[in-house]
Amino acid sequence: MRSSGESIASPLVRGVLAAVVSLGTAIAVTVIPALAAQVAGTRSAATALDAIIIGLNVLVLGHGGGITLSTGVIDGTVTLTPLGLMALFVLVSALGMRRVGHVLGLVEHDAGLRPRALGDAGAALGAYTVVYAIGVAALAALGRSVDAAPMIVPAFLSGALVAVVGGLLGVLWSLSRRPTDSSPGVRVLGLLPAPFDAVARAVLLALAGLVAVGALAVTGQLLWGIKGAAALFEQLGPGIVGGIVLTLLQLALLPLLMVWALVILLGGTVTMGTGTAYSLQGVETGLMPALPILAALPEPGPAPEWAIALMLLPLAPVVLGAVRLVRDVEHLDLRDRVTAWVAYPLVLMVVILLLAGLSTGGIGDGRLVHLGPQMGTLLMPLLLLTVGGTGAVLAFMATALIPWTQKAVTSLRSRVESAEEKERAERTGAGDPAPAQEDGEVHEDAPDPVEREEPAQAQDPVEVPAEELNPPADR
Repeated sequence: MRSSGESIASPLVRGVLAAVVSLGTAIAVTVIPALAAQVAGTRSAATALDAIIIGLNVLVLGHGGGITLSTGVIDGTVTLTPLGLMALFVLVSALGMRRVGHVLGLVEHDAGLRPRALGDAGAALGAYTVVYAIGVAALAALGRSVDAAPMIVPAFLSGALVAVVGGLLGVLWSLSRRPTDSSPGVRVLGLLPAPFDAVARAVLLALAGLVAVGALAVTGQLLWGIKGAAALFEQLGPGIVGGIVLTLLQLALLPLLMVWALVILLGGTVTMGTGTAYSLQGVETGLMPALPILAALPEPGPAPEWAIALMLLPLAPVVLGAVRLVRDVEHLDLRDRVTAWVAYPLVLMVVILLLAGLSTGGIGDGRLVHLGPQMGTLLMPLLLLTVGGTGAVLAFMATALIPWTQKAVTSLRSRVESAEEKERAERTGAGDPAPAQEDGEVHEDAPDPVEREEPAQAQDPVEVPAEELNPPADR
């Protein structure tokens, strides 16, 4: 049996080692493409050191930090986070802490947590977060140059946020286990107490649907404007390696555009610089960055009147999650059901607002100082969709409205049938004349057209005197 010191030191050491490996992976993800672009750029005067510094700046931006630029073309602070790159860093952190969770053996064979499992997982996650955040801040300091200066404190805080979110997901991921012949399976959401497990499942289902709606909207718009994007890409002429780097940059920005599309479908407004606004009411455009992916955006002008109906697209996943929630908690007591009903729209709203907030930023102090959703325009439509959609589902599924409606319809049908039978009986008793017979139509109840004569009744015999029957002979 391990001593107390060994049980504490092992999770700490494993968390530190996982953080170092994750930082190395993050550096490779950003620096290697920058070096490849520098090598392929024959016309560029940038050195390999410049490429490394650019890669470190991109690393800081990908974690959600900020960079102060003074290049003459862009002056000011850049705070726009490429959500695709941030999602990649969160995935790297999750994979790192998942390996730590497996090594620590947090789950026993009976599908329960072993003793000191939570303490060991917390120690490993804490060490991972501290080392990872310090590493991101150190890389931000190393990435400073004459033209670019990453902000160290925001880099530390954003690195800690990525490490906590990704590391926590990794620890939970390590708890999941498929059932075998010797041990039962473990589901992460099943470890949550009721009714929060049902709330988590409903929120994840709704978020998956909302992400799919945003991806569908962006994909459709890109396919619609692919000619303009291709023309701008050809006009830039980045070359083979430069084209690869430019494509990777646009892929990193693609989740950002998906969140923006979702905000628009939810009823909010997205700005892409001064004098530029996208909403369901219409499009106002100005000068935008020369990215081919932005050339596929809608043309300026008022939106058609039916565009407001597009809000039904994000409403569908919200309703679907609410239906799943009502079915999952129907066996619980009233207090737990009410808790779940209230928690679902609130948690969903908070997550959507966090995504919208992360997708907001700016590039410099010029026309692109504000990019992303205008949070004030999103709050009320989001409240209407989440609370209204959940309330509508509850009104039909979690109350007596449906049984009452079914009972009322059945009662109305019975009264109608009873009234019809009574009217039919009254008409039959009053001897209603038979309907007129049309030419060539014979009714079963119509009288026979040929009147049949009744046979003559037999008359009683009349007695005749014998004299009349046998008259006497002539005298």
